[in-house]
Amino acid sequence: MKFSKNFNLVLGLLFTIDFIYSLFDQRVTHELFFWDVNIWVYRTYRFAMAFLFAILYSKHKKED
Repeated sequence: MKFSKNFNLVLGLLFTIDFIYSLFDQRVTHELFFWDVNIWVYRTYRFAMAFLFAILYSKHKKED
């Protein structure tokens, strides 16, 4: 399934904002997919998703 490059850009920005917001969160655990996980696992997941969408955006931008 191929998304438009603007959709990848929006998702990348949203995940980046959520990652930065989580850095200021004082909780020790966070709910991720119905499980309580360590906050650093959650932050790693959000950072990886933001990085993935940034790479997809740059890849689509180079193709156009």
